[in-house]
Amino acid sequence: MAFQDKLKKLLTEKNMKAVDLARSTGLSEAAISDYLKGKKEPRGRQSISIAKALEVSLDTLWETGFQETKKSPELTEVNSEDDADKHPLLKIYDDLNADGQERLMEYAEDLADMPKYKKCSDFEEKAIG
Repeated sequence: MAFQDKLKKLLTEKNMKAVDLARSTGLSEAAISDYLKGKKEPRGRQSISIAKALEVSLDTLWETGFQETKKSPELTEVNSEDDADKHPLLKIYDDLNADGQERLMEYAEDLADMPKYKKCSDFEEKAIG
């Protein structure tokens, strides 16, 4: 499910409107509107704020356990109570409190922005495009 669809679904389930979410998160109504239209997706801190306002985990917000993704299947988690099926990074994330999860997201975003740590295909796409 696309993020925008998941966000719409959660808003409906929580009986919230976009303006309510904006107020709860401190994000602008324009940003929430962009997320709902699929123009943008929230990054670390924004995701955390949205998840807290909707009273769901980041896993639920981003559906990290779903199997449709092909981008990073090694990080998907099998729906099981057994932690042996979880990727070690997800185990670490789950063990952190909200502040630790936020710091981990920020660190991951910083790494993702560094060309040194990008997969080669990212460079090829940028060079072509």
